[in-house]
Amino acid sequence: MTGAYVTFDGGENWRMFDLWTVVTDFEFDPSARNTVYASSRGYLHDPDRGSGLSLLCRSEDGGLSWSVVWPDVSKAAVQERLQNSSLRPSEIVPGTPDGTIEKVRVDPADSRRIYLGLTPLLPYIGRARPAKEEPSRLLLSTDRGASWRVLAELPDRRILAILPGSLDERPGEVTVFTERAAYRIKESSGEMSPLSLPESYFLKAEAGKGDDGPVIYLLSPLKRTAGGAAGGIYRSADRGASWVPANEGLLLDVPAGESPSLRTLAVCATRPEVAYLSVVSRMNNAEGKVEPRDMVFKTGNSGQSWHPVYAANSDSVLTGNFAGSWLEHSYGPGWGGAPIDLGVAPTDPDVCFAGDYGRAWSTSDGGKTWRELYSHNQPDGSYTSSGLDVTCCYGLHFDPFDSQHYFISYIDTGLFYTLNGGESWFHSIQGISGNWVNTCYWLDFDPTVKDRVWSAWANVHSLPRRSQFAPGRFQRGLGGVAFSEDGGRTWSKSSDGLPEHSVCTHLLLDPDSPPDSRTLYLCVFDQGVYKSTDGGRSWKASFQGLGANRYAWETVLAGKKLFLLCVRGWPDDTTEVDGALYVSEDGAETWRSAPLPEGVTGPLDLLADPQTPERMYLSCWPKTVDNKDIRGGVYRTEDGGQSWRQVFDEQVRVYAAAFDPRNTDVLYINTFQNAAYRSEDRGEHWERLPGYRFKWGHRPVPDPTNPDRLFLTTYGGSVFYGPATGTSVESENLKNLPAAWR
Repeated sequence: MTGAYVTFDGGENWRMFDLWTVVTDFEFDPSARNTVYASSRGYLHDPDRGSGLSLLCRSEDGGLSWSVVWPDVSKAAVQERLQNSSLRPSEIVPGTPDGTIEKVRVDPADSRRIYLGLTPLLPYIGRARPAKEEPSRLLLSTDRGASWRVLAELPDRRILAILPGSLDERPGEVTVFTERAAYRIKESSGEMSPLSLPESYFLKAEAGKGDDGPVIYLLSPLKRTAGGAAGGIYRSADRGASWVPANEGLLLDVPAGESPSLRTLAVCATRPEVAYLSVVSRMNNAEGKVEPRDMVFKTGNSGQSWHPVYAANSDSVLTGNFAGSWLEHSYGPGWGGAPIDLGVAPTDPDVCFAGDYGRAWSTSDGGKTWRELYSHNQPDGSYTSSGLDVTCCYGLHFDPFDSQHYFISYIDTGLFYTLNGGESWFHSIQGISGNWVNTCYWLDFDPTVKDRVWSAWANVHSLPRRSQFAPGRFQRGLGGVAFSEDGGRTWSKSSDGLPEHSVCTHLLLDPDSPPDSRTLYLCVFDQGVYKSTDGGRSWKASFQGLGANRYAWETVLAGKKLFLLCVRGWPDDTTEVDGALYVSEDGAETWRSAPLPEGVTGPLDLLADPQTPERMYLSCWPKTVDNKDIRGGVYRTEDGGQSWRQVFDEQVRVYAAAFDPRNTDVLYINTFQNAAYRSEDRGEHWERLPGYRFKWGHRPVPDPTNPDRLFLTTYGGSVFYGPATGTSVESENLKNLPAAWR
């Protein structure tokens, strides 16, 4: 889950933009206020996400629009959907070195000179090594990206910093720090000279140049020793010729035997004596017990000493200098943890931004006070977004009695509801077990009893992404069903009969069941279906007839038939279980296998036409055969699933489909490939929705109060809302990306 965002008011409000894959680095042009570079991540093909091509993009209007600078897309030899092929950059644009951009650096003395640090391609998720040992590479352009040359090949797998020679009065040279070494490189010949370093492994390298010259910092793991500490922070004020330990203050109040974990470091570019450091430490609390602390330290004297400017445990900010919002109110500051990235304003050392696992926050007074940047607190206890929505959601769920009241079910943050049509939101987790609260997968309103709601929860998130599969994980996972009679303001457990280890992924209410004894169907991942005939007060297993695949994802009523869709899964690293479809004609008492389209192994969503239940649409994830994605897309049946016909590109990862509520001939789909589509003839022809682009889309949801508007849920960008036919207002940011690649 990722996004890219820009703020024009110091973080008060944010605007999302999409650069096709995950943005890895930003670099401002020091001589042009509105010019900024962004690199996006490339990755090897895998069935879950496909492949990604690394790009260097440039904006000359402060981030409102972008163009691809590298590789030279005008020379592309491949004109097809890139995400669906196992192609390397050198095959897509001949002459392009293989790799992904990890670092971008513009020479502060000459902004025509741009350096790129390329590292080997890897799968998006996982720690697999490249199929063959590949070097990292340093590239240089001297004409603002019009042409490039490889300066050097480096033996290491990460590039931490690129320091142009202008930083340390060495014109014609550049210094590169990797995770294990540093090299001074002559640009004329590519000759490399290694620098002597104080440790063998590094987490971060940062530098700045002030009135007294450059200062370089290195961050390495800190190890407690009998004499104090080894590793940690080192500082050089002589261009890397010598290194001085700079850990003073980091062990204060840390019990013997404990070593702080140093996460990341940021340095003021023009005042390098000022730096901020993120630390996870363990310290004695008031009761004398050792507890984890998330901390930010600051130095004003080039690391000769450090002092904390932020400290928190799981419950509270101990320094008392943080203004928070719903994350802190609901979970406490420990949920986000210590920053995983920091940034200091290059000309103002008092301004520092921090990002952790859930929040963005900043200081403008040198760490005396901090404030969150992701939300705005409202007088009634609700919240509005600042636009910084790096969140994943499964669905929108609408109150049949109140058009202003609806929910969004989220990964990691549970559930939110609005009472004013989305203007502001309340966090809906009161009464939810702390063991479940991570993810709300689904929710159903009672169609005839006001404020009666059921919701399905689990502490295993992000399903059905392959990254979430691991041996025994679902047997250890916790979850269940919650019930509310006040519209989701409070919840109570409604899981009698369910195993404790129930990863609950979907709920379905039978609208024809009696209001005082509702029939509900519950998907429990890696188990099957549970059924309740008393409104969720008790549950019983309904497994009879189910096959080996029990990765239960959703149930769907199509007339009198009940379908169960089980997604593709991976019980271990070497075994893949094909997806499956089951049907019941006796209310889940018994099941039988239903045929999937030929060759399809990744079903993900089933949509039944309420007017013609025998007509259904199956959204699918492709499988990879001979380095190509096949058997994904959308399929349609006219005979209740006995036969299927493909109606949308089999290469595309389609998450889900939806009908226009006024006309079931009109369909919408959202994809995991930067686009959503609309068909007006039952899928025979499709048009991409202009104006929407997000790399990982989830579900299309027509607005029931205004069917001319459409919600699009995403994996990483929260919810988009706009015209159901798209918009003529061009919000797509990449201006010169080949259309066929999309």
